[in-house]
Amino acid sequence: MSTERILVRGSPLQAGVIGAYLASRWLGPGRSLELAVGTEDKATGSFATRPSVHRFHAEMGLPIDQLFARCGGSPILAAETRTADGAAVQLPFSAFGVPRGGVEFHQYWLRASRLSQQADLTEFSLSLALQNAAHKPPLAQLEQLPVDFGIAFDRSAYGNALLSFAKAGGASVIEASSEQAQSASLVIQCSSDAQAPKWQGQELNIAQQSGISGLEWHALSSATRRFANLAAPLSDCVPEQAEWTRLALAQRERMADMQELLNIEDPLASTRPALQRKAEVFAACGRIPTEDYEVFTPPEWLAALWARGVRPRRSDRMAERLTDSQLLDWLDQLRGQIASLTRQVQAA
Repeated sequence: MSTERILVRGSPLQAGVIGAYLASRWLGPGRSLELAVGTEDKATGSFATRPSVHRFHAEMGLPIDQLFARCGGSPILAAETRTADGAAVQLPFSAFGVPRGGVEFHQYWLRASRLSQQADLTEFSLSLALQNAAHKPPLAQLEQLPVDFGIAFDRSAYGNALLSFAKAGGASVIEASSEQAQSASLVIQCSSDAQAPKWQGQELNIAQQSGISGLEWHALSSATRRFANLAAPLSDCVPEQAEWTRLALAQRERMADMQELLNIEDPLASTRPALQRKAEVFAACGRIPTEDYEVFTPPEWLAALWARGVRPRRSDRMAERLTDSQLLDWLDQLRGQIASLTRQVQAA
């Protein structure tokens, strides 16, 4: 029986993320996995993930709490980035306020802002309140709160931990200089973010992403999961290659939409169809159209549109069901609850 051999090229972190997942989800009889680890990452410090990190590690059977303690983990409740002019923007993973009667919270805020001066919408986000608090809540406590969160790890510690896990699962870690790509059934490597992701023949290129915290993680983890889910005999997988590439390109488009929204001079002047639709519909009525293969959550899109100055011309008529006094009292109570809960978490 011939052996399928995958060779992964990358930095310790890249090879670790890809190799750990493949060791647990792909490696088996008749298959071998080699990780050609290059020099240390040029980037240092923390490595941000997104909320999907929990599912990713659960699928590998690698408890996230162990990595949290071992790799200097810190919760992340919002992606962080900057606009072209350097302004800081936080994109919370969880909703602003709470919906009511099937209507999103920001629709009520819009109506209330026409009645009286209101605190900024960002002050009604528990995610942002916790993200910007002096002390992050412990992991066990955070898991009990109604928020989604990723984790920031020490980059070097996280990469080395995943490499160790991959080795324990049967992968071989080799020096990059000793690799033999010509004998591999498939070579997986990370290209620059200027290149498009592609799986063709014996090469699978994962395009790196930058500019928004957590995107590097998302590009690595989603590409690896997609490959494992589509994996067929590597000698006969042309349809799977085409599908992997199609999905990767679609995901890349959604990332590019967000990057343009944050950096274009006039968000309503974009020529990207999906972004143009999002901006125009939101500017009209406060709704956010979703696309297939979205990367960012609706609260992240809302925060980005808000940060770029896009405001709806009208609010949802269903937000009119509360009386003026009921609406204003509810917003005051909600803001107070967020502040109180944040203080409780800080005091724990």
